[in-house]
Amino acid sequence: MKKQLYIFALIVLTTFSAKAQQIGMYSDFMMNRFFYNPAYAGSKEVQEMNAGYRAQWVGFDGAPSSFYFNLMGSLKNKGKVGYGLGVYNENSGLMNSTGIRLNYAHHFKLGEKVKLGLGIQPGYFQYRIRLYDAIKADEGDDVFTGNVHSTNAFDINMGFNIYSDKFFIMASAQRILGGMIKFTGFNSQLQFHANAIAGYNIQFEKRKLELQPSVLIRYTEPVPLLIAPMLKLKYDDKYSLGVMYRHDDAIGVNAGFTWNKRLTIAYGYDISINALRKYNSGSHEIMLSFIINNKKPTLEELDDKLNNSILEDTNKETTN
Repeated sequence: MKKQLYIFALIVLTTFSAKAQQIGMYSDFMMNRFFYNPAYAGSKEVQEMNAGYRAQWVGFDGAPSSFYFNLMGSLKNKGKVGYGLGVYNENSGLMNSTGIRLNYAHHFKLGEKVKLGLGIQPGYFQYRIRLYDAIKADEGDDVFTGNVHSTNAFDINMGFNIYSDKFFIMASAQRILGGMIKFTGFNSQLQFHANAIAGYNIQFEKRKLELQPSVLIRYTEPVPLLIAPMLKLKYDDKYSLGVMYRHDDAIGVNAGFTWNKRLTIAYGYDISINALRKYNSGSHEIMLSFIINNKKPTLEELDDKLNNSILEDTNKETTN
């Protein structure tokens, strides 16, 4: 009887964990917008690789951890067709999920400086429950020995992205298929996610500073609405420092360094401000981004740059 009760409790806890946090959370969401919205791919006229790891609630047994690797870009760096490939792995308690997502996005001009991106992201995921890691109800109870339960699911994410050099507003729907697919083992457990991210770039060119306020809004049934504002300061396109707040959840800081406008290394730390504060020492994130190939400037752009340089030199001589 004791064994049966333990197995029942394990199943209930694992199912709750799967429903409550099926898609990972990253504090520095600005470094990983592709994770939240497929329409982000192709919005920069570059080819890019990025990767990240998050260890959540350090010190808490069975706490979530996640890893991602993304390859994305703009086809021929023209800013019209975006592509992407994402690989993800998440652990929470006895559950492990591994997935792969493909990505397609198309970008349209809404004006001289404003564009609209529409994206779609189909994906396949495998979920595994490691019963052999469970704490046994009775010594010598081998009911869990060597047992691994696995199942799979298909998923589609869709989103839009309205953006310019000054601002962006994006929103997406994730886990759209849910229970509509019947032939997989886990689709009926997928909860619908809705995300919205908005940001604005305030530039102080003389001081080589850029201030970037942004906010993430996320809804996942039955979890309450999550609101996470962030303020990031950048200097000389090399250094960044940010602060973040998640309502009734956590506060955090992040910092980054960009070398040669290609390689970015960033670190983030956040600490719980709710009841979980007593049981963990915070969450850590590390993120890497590498620009593989930039868009080559056109002859017209090179000519404009030369003319602007000559004009600046002329103005300096006139002032002196």
